[in-house]
Amino acid sequence: MMKISIIGAGNVGLNMFETLRKKKNVKLVSLFNRSIEKILSYRNKIFITNNINEIKKSDIYIIATNDDSIEKISNKLKSRGGLVVHTSGSTEMKILSIHKNFGVFYPLQTLTKDKLCDFKKIPICIEANNDINYKILRKLTKISGSKCYQVDSKQRIALHVSAVFACNFTNYLFSIAHDICTSNKIPFDTLFPLIRETLEKIEKNNPSEIQTGPALRKDIITIKKHLNFINSKSSRKIYSILTDEIIKNNEK
Repeated sequence: MMKISIIGAGNVGLNMFETLRKKKNVKLVSLFNRSIEKILSYRNKIFITNNINEIKKSDIYIIATNDDSIEKISNKLKSRGGLVVHTSGSTEMKILSIHKNFGVFYPLQTLTKDKLCDFKKIPICIEANNDINYKILRKLTKISGSKCYQVDSKQRIALHVSAVFACNFTNYLFSIAHDICTSNKIPFDTLFPLIRETLEKIEKNNPSEIQTGPALRKDIITIKKHLNFINSKSSRKIYSILTDEIIKNNEK
């Protein structure tokens, strides 16, 4: 039975908590968060604390905090023993190297507290400082129901950067599209079939090979119309930059 403590009750931490607490061969023993008020609702499910010294002895300590807090938390766990891992996509594993046993347990998914994700659909990227710890993290991945990928620190930051482009930046573009639709009294869901079709195509094709639109066609008249239509200065700038890049990419 793996005894696990989760440190940080943000989007990642709470999704992991809800996933792992339902699994056999795992016993969640502590949930730490700096603000105890935010985790009071969990007090009947697990031992909660905002004092890191009160975290119960565990086989695995999962640091699911923001990146800037990882090293500080790690230092406070120095005398604990056990396997210490973080869940960051952009932080190197070696930041935990003060521990004898350390690694990374990174779920590659956009996670939010209000919509719990099915970990069976989430790839977990793991890294460990030795084979024994790698096998432990691989076992934990299997227990969580996720698919396991062995990814080193350089590969993981490449994945994280790629994810920012594919998810975070794309979502911001969705928000621009949403604002344009709603300000012109058009239901945003009118675009959903278009979005779904694009996502289905990129699962089977290189995205650059399925690019469409006025930039690809060098439809200058339409591009000028669009730029004149867009009210937001920042949105016009984004439209212009992406248009220029699509044209350049197509000329290669």
